[in-house]
Amino acid sequence: MTLAGAVVLTTACTLGPSWEKPQMEVPAVFRGAGVGDGNMADLPWQAVMKDRNLQALLTDVFNNNRNLESLQHNVEAARQYVTVARAPIFPWFGYSASTSKGMNSAGGANITNTGSVTTNPGSAALSASWEIDIWGKTRREVEGAEASAQEAQEQLNNLRISLMRQVATGYLQLIMLDEQLRITRNSVESYSDTLKLFNDQLQEGVVDRLQVASAQAALASAQAEAPALEMQIAALENSLSVLAGRMPGRIARSGSLRSYMNASRVAPGIPADVLSRRPDIRAKEQAMRAANADVGVAIASYFPSISLTGAAGYASSDLRHSVFGRRHGWGIGANLTGPLFQAGRLSATENARREAFLAAKAEYEQTVLSAMAEVATTLVQREKLREAIARQEAAVAAYEQSVNLAKDRYSAGYSAYFEVLDNQLRLFPAQKQLASYRYQYAACIPTLYTQLGGGWQN
Repeated sequence: MTLAGAVVLTTACTLGPSWEKPQMEVPAVFRGAGVGDGNMADLPWQAVMKDRNLQALLTDVFNNNRNLESLQHNVEAARQYVTVARAPIFPWFGYSASTSKGMNSAGGANITNTGSVTTNPGSAALSASWEIDIWGKTRREVEGAEASAQEAQEQLNNLRISLMRQVATGYLQLIMLDEQLRITRNSVESYSDTLKLFNDQLQEGVVDRLQVASAQAALASAQAEAPALEMQIAALENSLSVLAGRMPGRIARSGSLRSYMNASRVAPGIPADVLSRRPDIRAKEQAMRAANADVGVAIASYFPSISLTGAAGYASSDLRHSVFGRRHGWGIGANLTGPLFQAGRLSATENARREAFLAAKAEYEQTVLSAMAEVATTLVQREKLREAIARQEAAVAAYEQSVNLAKDRYSAGYSAYFEVLDNQLRLFPAQKQLASYRYQYAACIPTLYTQLGGGWQN
């Protein structure tokens, strides 16, 4: 076989199924999506997360997060394995050298039968070998390694946007907790004033102990909520600090939930965009590609492998003459190896890898379905939260009015102050619930942005 013929054979055949990008039907529009052009995922993350404190926090996350750093090293390692897989395509060259020293005194003869003289036999040679990739086994292995490297990169991208979502929603949650803490402190102050008034009225015989006990219970309950909220704030600040690669500490923040509620226009684009944008979907696609290549490797294992070898060098009974002397030699050869009987190992391997491909395909399709459901759920959630906020704002306004009317009635002598306390017990929880709704609505923006696959590109 000539070298030219070997090269022709190397490129002549690649066994196994050729890779085709998976096609999956998706709806024309997202459930719950309004009519609109564009895709918010086209925007850079700085245009969506406009708060300067949040931008600084996210920048630290992208630069210092240890999980991101770990995955980056995994990506680099996976890229190196592409080179490892590609290496057998090319000829390999090597060298060898040996020497020894000794004497066999049995029977008065030494190793080289030269009397009692100790000799130094040695050799030095250069070698070359090349396994001809006739069936495309090595090329399939390269394809699989490239797919695995791309999968690792997509997993890194996916972690980036996952961290973005976690940090952005955590930042908004801190603002919500701040607002709820402010409401709680206002309620503590109000209940304290009420309790003082009832104690004074109790001494004057105007109220009974039931009203005093009610005021005490309201105050104690509000006082208990304050440290619980402060504990949540500290824990969340510490978690966000760690994600940003910082020592645990306070997270600078500004703004109100109301200001964040309509910070960005929601333009979800079309569902097909998600397939090309979301790194978790693209990672599953690359996993399918790697599994498909493994099937080709298994099929190529049925066929024989052909390799060419060659060696040239020097040999001598005395190492001093192995390089400078004239004792040299060379050799070339061709090797053919192939399986005859392996007790079903080859066919079982092929079947196992075909099943692995089908499993990867199912995981890809499930990831696509889950992605569509996530986006649709967030869009519906945002629409329903808008309704909930409107109703809760009306409820808070009504409770505030009832508290003011009760105070007016008390001042005019038409009712006891217990009526004011009764309305306050409804007002403060309603205010905290409104803050919770506003947070959930504001958090839909970073959630939807990352669900659509935005943010990892830059």
